[in-house]
Amino acid sequence: MTSPRAILGIHDGHNSGASLVVDGAVVASVNEERISRRKNEVGYPSKSIEACLRIGGIDRTDLDGVVFASNFMHRPEYLLELAPWYKVGLGDQRKDASKSKDYEKVLFDVRRQERIMAASEQLNFDPAHVRFVEHHLAHLTAAYYTSPYMQAGEPVLGLTCDGAGDGLSATVTECQGTTFNRIASTSRNASLGKIYSRMTMLLGMTPWEHEYKLMGLAPYADPARAHKAAEHLRDILGLSSDGLSFESRTELSMNYVYEYLREAFEGVRFDTSAAAVQLFTEEMLVQWVRNAITHTGIGNIVCGGGVFMNVKANMLIAALPEVESMWVMPSAGDESLSIGAALHVFHEQGGSSDFSDSRLLNLYLGPDLTADDLAEAERQALALGYTVEHPDNANAAAAALIASGEVIAVCRGRMEWGARALGNRSIVADPSHFSVVDRINSMIKVRDFWMPFAPSIRAEDAPDYIDGLDRTSPWFMTHAYPVSEDRRDEIIAGSHPRDRTIRPQVVTREANPGYHALITEFKELTGRGAVLNTSFNIHGEPIVMTAVEAIDVMRRSGLGNLLLGDMLVRKHT
Repeated sequence: MTSPRAILGIHDGHNSGASLVVDGAVVASVNEERISRRKNEVGYPSKSIEACLRIGGIDRTDLDGVVFASNFMHRPEYLLELAPWYKVGLGDQRKDASKSKDYEKVLFDVRRQERIMAASEQLNFDPAHVRFVEHHLAHLTAAYYTSPYMQAGEPVLGLTCDGAGDGLSATVTECQGTTFNRIASTSRNASLGKIYSRMTMLLGMTPWEHEYKLMGLAPYADPARAHKAAEHLRDILGLSSDGLSFESRTELSMNYVYEYLREAFEGVRFDTSAAAVQLFTEEMLVQWVRNAITHTGIGNIVCGGGVFMNVKANMLIAALPEVESMWVMPSAGDESLSIGAALHVFHEQGGSSDFSDSRLLNLYLGPDLTADDLAEAERQALALGYTVEHPDNANAAAAALIASGEVIAVCRGRMEWGARALGNRSIVADPSHFSVVDRINSMIKVRDFWMPFAPSIRAEDAPDYIDGLDRTSPWFMTHAYPVSEDRRDEIIAGSHPRDRTIRPQVVTREANPGYHALITEFKELTGRGAVLNTSFNIHGEPIVMTAVEAIDVMRRSGLGNLLLGDMLVRKHT
């Protein structure tokens, strides 16, 4: 019997984590923040590595490959202190251009050795065999190999777009089998993503984390004002003559764009500023994708990189008549790099054209709750005076609470990988009452007043609620969609109040039997096949991982109900 081939992927930058690929399947992927309990953790993910090996049942001595995503990665302290290198302008750019670049090569070499030694020491792995996969190639392969739409031997168009990594901020690649022909790339100096992240900081929010808040704010602005304000952005960034890459319109690099944005948008309303950068991003992405499809003749596209976390832009791209199918890597930011790096090495060595084992059928790639964890959580809940029940049908009991107007947290099964909770570490409520938004915010979430929640919809009912499902991937909250007008009131608390779009999770029985059953029980009671879903965490903290953490968050918040494994925990009977 042939022993399994196991490849460990590592991302040691912002939102660090690790992934384990065994015989082509992604069997585990964990973000370090879930274990360290520090939001968007940076640095070498030693705890995630141990967790992935434990989940996969792989001893470190059995690893066939260890691979880092990105040829270069800054030290953690650099990634934690953004202001010194974010709040700069053209003067800083000119001064930096005059400096010798020798120190950059030294830093690259030193960091490479530091990263190799960290992995080889933890894993007892030969340093000579530790590999690196270029940043944008890892983004691409994370999307390409996991796509459910890809057919063996057929060409696929791969698109990546982010802030920057390994000197690039966007790529266009013709993909077939394990051959990747990159036909265009964009320098980090012409980064579309950097404009969005700098505008996020300018508006007083956290870059690399709160960009979605600008996207949520944008629909509230006056469209004419937003279009006019976006001229400031059109003046500095456009598309190349062949339309396949982004280009600076002036000498200004987007690495130094903050001062320009501050001067250009001084006095512009905050909602107009958000809408301007969202509109500009949509314009640029849509035209860029259209150009790439026209140039290559390939309408089946896969997309990776943080800019593709923009669900509104994804909605517009998917609507293009040129697009035959569109797969966006779930949680497409840098947290997906370790998956792409591991898959690339596995398939590069394997030589097969059948990648079906690598498709992501669900994102429950983290650790499961353990018996000891559940027992300790129950002990703590009882010590706090909570009621702990063991109903014969936990899903029916939870659905009855939701149908009666209660809000309930859910913590069971394997933890989701990525930025979005998908029913195993979620807060769930009836989406037909808009008042539940304020209740959840006052209980725990403290979301900005303009931000919408999202619905989880049974796959069987999805066509009734969602317009434009064909050609896209609705399972992991990667796209926005227009909501069906005749069903909007049923999910009003899970839709955007201004533009009436939704960012749904379509739940299949195969992907998550328990969550599907809960929504089914809710439909039996209400006739509605959808619930409101938001992540189970206190504002500013990572999503909970363990049962004990779930009880702690319940204790520190206004949550009164918790489905914990097969237990129902309640503060008040």
